[in-house]
Amino acid sequence: MTVPVVILGAASFGGGELLRLLELHEGVQVAYAVSRSRTGARWSDVHPNLWNRARVERFVDRVEWQTLADRERMVVFSALRHGELASSYPSLRTEWQEAGVWDRILLIDLSADFRLDETPGGFVYGLSEWMAEDLRSARRIANPGCFATALSLGLLPLVRHLPLEQASAFGFTGSSGAGLTPTERTHHPFRAHNFQPYHPFRHRHAGEVDRMLVRHAGPLDWSFIPYAAPWVRGIHVTIEASLPDPISEEELSRIYRESYPQSAFVHWVETMPELPSVVGSNHCLISGAVHAHRLAVFVVLDNLVKGMAGQAIQNLNLALGWPEDRGLAHLMGTYPV
Repeated sequence: MTVPVVILGAASFGGGELLRLLELHEGVQVAYAVSRSRTGARWSDVHPNLWNRARVERFVDRVEWQTLADRERMVVFSALRHGELASSYPSLRTEWQEAGVWDRILLIDLSADFRLDETPGGFVYGLSEWMAEDLRSARRIANPGCFATALSLGLLPLVRHLPLEQASAFGFTGSSGAGLTPTERTHHPFRAHNFQPYHPFRHRHAGEVDRMLVRHAGPLDWSFIPYAAPWVRGIHVTIEASLPDPISEEELSRIYRESYPQSAFVHWVETMPELPSVVGSNHCLISGAVHAHRLAVFVVLDNLVKGMAGQAIQNLNLALGWPEDRGLAHLMGTYPV
């Protein structure tokens, strides 16, 4: 029997990617796609790539939780704007308790609301490759930010295995990372043929990375400058650091291969990674270069898949005891974009 899925904020970019990817997942079925702003609209009215579901599937404004009360388990994805799930969580909890489904819900939040929550019984941080054991027993999961995913996957092996004293990171993201509602800074016509830094040294995802570093590798003096790039989707991160002694390319390669030895989605590659190799997929490619005692590591991933909806489904699989790549294994990058 398939597990029913509810998507809150299903008209967002994250919601659209969840709808697209869950179509490939044989273990689940979308029961409710919720969007108060687009209630009654067909999925394809908002997400035209879902045209094959256009005749039957429409957004609703609420969930009748009692209709799911006979199911042993269910999954709720929240793709709401930052702050919305946190503000509505108390009332949602009351609804779930009254419907008798509170203990059967796996909740996965794609926003920043609970990523740094440290209360007992709170949310598990869903960096799949580094938090798998915690995620296997989780019932509340805070999905990492897209930059935080790329930065953590790139930094953690370095800090765990090498005597880094400091590091610098530079990240470049497409316009889809800013969400569906445009502003003068994020709207694509303003950033196309442009290239600009934003929130230097104080991007919200840096705190997530610091938390993972302390837990899995050790504290690090590092800085991060993100850039708004002119493409639509995809993240490229460059990490640069120096060491007391020289390092070889073979040693750098060994560190990453041993850090992700059986990963379905994180791969060390010998050539410089390109965004078209990962856009549309849940894969993350990492490569590097060395010059005497200096090193550079390059990370690419799709901000809407591995950096959001794909990783959320990866976390669903871990939490429900399924193969980690279920529903995601056959997604490859689109080339050319």
